Amino acid sequence: MEKNRLLTIALVTGNITKAFFLLLIAAMSVVLVHWHISPETYKDVVITIDSSNEVRYVFKHSDNLAVPENSTSIADTGAALSQISNVSLYFHFLQTVGHFIILILIVNQVTRIIRSVKALETFRSDNSQAFRKIGIYCVAMALLGCIKWFEVGNHERMSFSFGVVPLAFALGAFILAEIFKEGNKLYEAEQLTI
Repeated sequence: MEKNRLLTIALVTGNITKAFFLLLIAAMSVVLVHWHISPETYKDVVITIDSSNEVRYVFKHSDNLAVPENSTSIADTGAALSQISNVSLYFHFLQTVGHFIILILIVNQVTRIIRSVKALETFRSDNSQAFRKIGIYCVAMALLGCIKWFEVGNHERMSFSFGVVPLAFALGAFILAEIFKEGNKLYEAEQLTI
């Protein structure tokens, strides 16, 4: 009884998470469209890239913001969102939306697995395939996030780095896929002996 309650909570949490990611994609799209209509509204939003290549959006008073031509890169002081080139902003937007879409696909597979466990069909071939898909999605996320690129005025920042965390999750998902595949074989063998 306790297990079913926990699985139900996990399913509800998964559905809420998917809805949240969809809302984030919609909000980012609205901000992108509004940025085209009124770019001066975003003069206090600064994009910074830290030493670990994490991109952050920070609200900063425009009097303290250095002009990109006076700095060697956007990592020194950051760059206002209104100063980022359209192409690099689109690139970053599509990259971020891609991450959210992959996360939605991963949550979909996890909820499929939870539904099958709740229906007492744990070691079925569908669960093995679901874990394999999760592994592929994690590898795709690592590849999607390996390039960071921004262009501000005459300055350009590009870096390559692989995320260890998505690759570790991919490895774990592939291992679970094999475990569930073996569990499915044992289940089918048991059904034949009965």
